[in-house]
Amino acid sequence: MIFRLVEESDAEFILSLRTDPKLSRHLSPTDNDPEQQRLWIRGYKEREARGEEYYFLFESTSHEPLGVVRLYDFKDKTYNSGSWLIKPGGDILTAIKSDLFISSFALDELGFEQCLFDVRKDNKKVVRFHKMFATQINEDENSLYLMMDRKAYEKKYKYLINIIEPEI
Repeated sequence: MIFRLVEESDAEFILSLRTDPKLSRHLSPTDNDPEQQRLWIRGYKEREARGEEYYFLFESTSHEPLGVVRLYDFKDKTYNSGSWLIKPGGDILTAIKSDLFISSFALDELGFEQCLFDVRKDNKKVVRFHKMFATQINEDENSLYLMMDRKAYEKKYKYLINIIEPEI
């Protein structure tokens, strides 16, 4: 899999994910307007240039777009992760590899120590997965707010790597 920073030319693909009825049920609403998406990406590229945010597209080795994930809200040694969407029909390894990549990039490349993120309560499969490693720190009517520190990340890393490359 290849990971690269999002470009304006990715607007239609991102929009196809964000407006997919199944994928978008756990997201804030997005207008189905490619020009608005390109404008948002232009603003993002400015934040990226300042080191304030990173938005990655991951694709197959044949350059077929598979999904996106974003790092944002950098404060001290803490970051948020979100906007994680994967094209329908992909295999479980795509999800695992993208999760490993974004966590490794944030912790190992950028030097963060802690990830904060929220998950919609009705996204039960994702809630169940994240509760294996992250600590719930708050909740509201719709969302759970979670935190994962480096120790929890290392536990998750070992678990996920063993799925990709099982020990014999």
